[in-house]
Amino acid sequence: MKAFTLIRIAAAGLLLVSSVATWAGPPTNIQLVGSIVPVQGVQPISVVSASASSGQSGEYGADKAIDGDGTTRWGSAFDQPEWITFDLGAAYALSSIVIDWEAANAESYEMRGSNDNNTWVTLAAESGGSFGDRTDTVSLSGTYRYLRMYGINRSSQYGFSIWEVAVYGEGTLTNDADNDGVADSVDQCPATPANTAVESDGCPIGQYGGYDAPTSYPGYSLVWSDEFNGTSLNTSDWTSEIGTGSGGWGNNELQYYRSQNTTVGNGFLTIEARKENFGGKQYTSSRLKTQGKQSFQYGRIDVRAVLPEGQGLWPAIWLLGDSISSVSWPACGEIDMMELRGNEPETVSGTAHWQQNPGDGYSSYYSSDQAGTSPVLSSGTFADNWHVFSIVWNASEIKWYLDGASTPFHVIDITPNQLSELRSSFFLLLNVAVGGNFLPNPPSNPNYFPQRMLVDYVRVYQ
Repeated sequence: MKAFTLIRIAAAGLLLVSSVATWAGPPTNIQLVGSIVPVQGVQPISVVSASASSGQSGEYGADKAIDGDGTTRWGSAFDQPEWITFDLGAAYALSSIVIDWEAANAESYEMRGSNDNNTWVTLAAESGGSFGDRTDTVSLSGTYRYLRMYGINRSSQYGFSIWEVAVYGEGTLTNDADNDGVADSVDQCPATPANTAVESDGCPIGQYGGYDAPTSYPGYSLVWSDEFNGTSLNTSDWTSEIGTGSGGWGNNELQYYRSQNTTVGNGFLTIEARKENFGGKQYTSSRLKTQGKQSFQYGRIDVRAVLPEGQGLWPAIWLLGDSISSVSWPACGEIDMMELRGNEPETVSGTAHWQQNPGDGYSSYYSSDQAGTSPVLSSGTFADNWHVFSIVWNASEIKWYLDGASTPFHVIDITPNQLSELRSSFFLLLNVAVGGNFLPNPPSNPNYFPQRMLVDYVRVYQ
């Protein structure tokens, strides 16, 4: 067994640090912690919490790498790439990280920094490791709250495995009682927990502006919702679909869906599309569904979200008929509450699909694109602020709404016999696809990744 101490000399096989490269997505309206006034003196920094792409709980959970016990370890899935993120609780002027690797170490990896746990900057790139216990001391530079070890290649057929880490840097603000990186003199939320991402005023991070729906409607009762207030996906309601599906999920999509691309924290769900090689694909993302757990026939559905943008991105909020397992698509019916082409980030559409003719595999559909009624923002994009996407659905029609408007932007009459599947029970799906038949072109700029869809809540009223 290994023992670990905060003061440690690097092993002889210390890896060399290569040049620093930027890893950043497009700007959003999230306001981050402002400038930090450091005090002098390098010191060990307490890590508030850790999370990882896999092995996040139990015997090999991410917390094992920060528990101060050199006999316990974080162990990832036998896969690559994999990552582990360390939350320092506030922004620090970093100087180094010491990683005490178990024998199943990284042949190559990057250390990345972030202040919002979303947009990352590569601080160091390591390569040349081989299977065996070792300790790396990696020099860092910059002021960051979050550190990520992004494991690119494994040194063996096993996963990535870390006994313990120690982070060093300069202390941050001295007048910061809740240790959130915001001076008490300007902190409007002085009780914010230390492991909460905050805005420059000390309040929990979020998108500025945007629409928020009411919590009740005349004649309706809330029958189910997910407010995403926890720290993990509620698997009693949601299932993560995995893999590439048949024919790229029937749409020639380019991503591999993984559960690791879904996170819940700070009051919302995040689905992240990444530019990374996995399972024979060059991109990864997530696709969630409530099939077999929550399904609905008629009512009002509100989903509050911030959408990704950029060529090749295809976020969607939609429903499929419960009958899909027996009659397949399109006979099961499909209701697309919202779809966005990333190259047109100011426009969304709504669509209904049904079987063209009895017994065939062809879809008929009616979209707001066809009707010429797809809503276009007068300024900005759907990546800038929160928006609420809604349908109101009964046995006669489906209406699509944006941000609580009094007039729907799209309506379809579902009383004809050939549209009968749209009068059945449906389950919900949330996903971000990369590429696919809906889009004019695949991604053109790999540096535009990662991209994210944030979901504040899903609410169903009947």
